[in-house]
Amino acid sequence: MAKNLFRIAILVTCFALLTGCWDRRELEERTSVLAVAIDVVEGREDLYKMTVQIPIAIKIAGSSGQGGGGNSNAVKIMSVTGRTVTDAANNLQLRLNQKLFLGHTRVLAISEEVARRGIQDIMDGYRREPQIRRLMWPIIVKGEAASLLKIKPQLAQIPVVFLMDLIENGSKMGTIPDQTLGDYFVQTSNKSMEPFLNYVQASQTEVRWEGIAVFRGHKMVGAINDIQSWSLLQLRNKQRGGDVIIPLPGTKNGYVTFRPHFVKTRLDLKGQHGLASYEQHGHSATYYCELQGDIVEVTENLKMKPEEFIKKMQALIKKEMEARSSKLFTQLQKDYSSDILRLGLALRGHHYRDYWKKHDWRKDFKNFPVKAVYTIKIRRLGMEMQ
Repeated sequence: MAKNLFRIAILVTCFALLTGCWDRRELEERTSVLAVAIDVVEGREDLYKMTVQIPIAIKIAGSSGQGGGGNSNAVKIMSVTGRTVTDAANNLQLRLNQKLFLGHTRVLAISEEVARRGIQDIMDGYRREPQIRRLMWPIIVKGEAASLLKIKPQLAQIPVVFLMDLIENGSKMGTIPDQTLGDYFVQTSNKSMEPFLNYVQASQTEVRWEGIAVFRGHKMVGAINDIQSWSLLQLRNKQRGGDVIIPLPGTKNGYVTFRPHFVKTRLDLKGQHGLASYEQHGHSATYYCELQGDIVEVTENLKMKPEEFIKKMQALIKKEMEARSSKLFTQLQKDYSSDILRLGLALRGHHYRDYWKKHDWRKDFKNFPVKAVYTIKIRRLGMEMQ
């Protein structure tokens, strides 16, 4: 009896291990989507328009005697409508001869009009869809979102690849935030912070990064430009941001350009058990940010010694960066009331009992005392020809 049970157990184990990929499906049997755009249907607020970009493999790789196709023929653009994104995807499937596959989708473009109405229902569909990658980039488009999929860039065969390279390289340089779908889910699930997404504008042949779309909950409440976005990246993510171009005082058209290379940021929270208790609620926040970089351009000869020039430039850049951060705080607190700085997350972690439990952060953020103090260190002045 024991031997029979043992043999049955061996057979069951073998059958379980030898079943293989029961849901296997060949790549040629799927229609992969690289990018999805969501717009509203004009005159029908209850409908979404979904536009997808589908690569045509044979035109990308080139067939015998034909070579690779141009970017105008390498992809197929299709649009459908639906009451939800899932309904629209089902309607799209009815027009395809192969199974729709979203596992390779890298960009989700949403029009500003849809974002300002709220994207909770859209994101809910993508949160529950197991095919969707959490590393996909949701992007807010100024104007029609489908225009982002229809651009014809001269530097890439597939339009969405051009956009992916733009974000990926910008993220590596520290000038564009790497804000993924997973980041958005985390930020909307946490009561101590608000989400943001990249904000772009598309023309016929190119796409331009405009800054950051600021959200409060799942609704877009405004946008900050590229300069304010770089200040946010320095204070929040310790990324360098873009070049700082400042008019030289005392000159007609003189400018100095400072290029940050290294960023160190420290958030100092002061409260009832801290060093200061004179601010509102006894709490305040100060960002201490150190920028190290080079002077890469000076368009006027200031005729001063290098030591004096360095001190003057450090003071000038410090004043400019603190003015930019002050403007950023005003926009986020007074205009949008949205804590994309993750300041609430730090307060909840360090002042949970004496502050977080006693206050409504979504209301208090608007008037919470916060400032930034910059330290500028110039590493190189560049070479000059005498």
